[in-house]
Amino acid sequence: MKQPTLKALFIALLAAVALNAQAETSKYDLCVADGDAIVNLANEKGSTAAQAYEQKTTVLECYGELDKIEAKYGDKIIARNPSSVMTPEDRSKWAKLFDAIDAKQYRGTPYLQASYYFKK
Repeated sequence: MKQPTLKALFIALLAAVALNAQAETSKYDLCVADGDAIVNLANEKGSTAAQAYEQKTTVLECYGELDKIEAKYGDKIIARNPSSVMTPEDRSKWAKLFDAIDAKQYRGTPYLQASYYFKK
């Protein structure tokens, strides 16, 4: 029987770290997932079911994620809409997070349309 070499142990360690990193989900992803779940529930089962959904994050945590995105731009966003100076990738993430925050508070266009036109 062969003894495990240092190289084999190192590869096993890297694989374990990679699997652990994939298992962790960021606050941003959890906020967006909450918003999507609420909108989907409102569309399929109505607003009562959407409001009964147990959210994984708080609205304040999601606002903290918005602040992280806006912090990249520092003084450029003073007295102007932050999206006007953002890169397209950040603008997309920022807008998606805003929609999720609105849905978490049971307001905003996606949530209101989903709850109004829900499938009976």
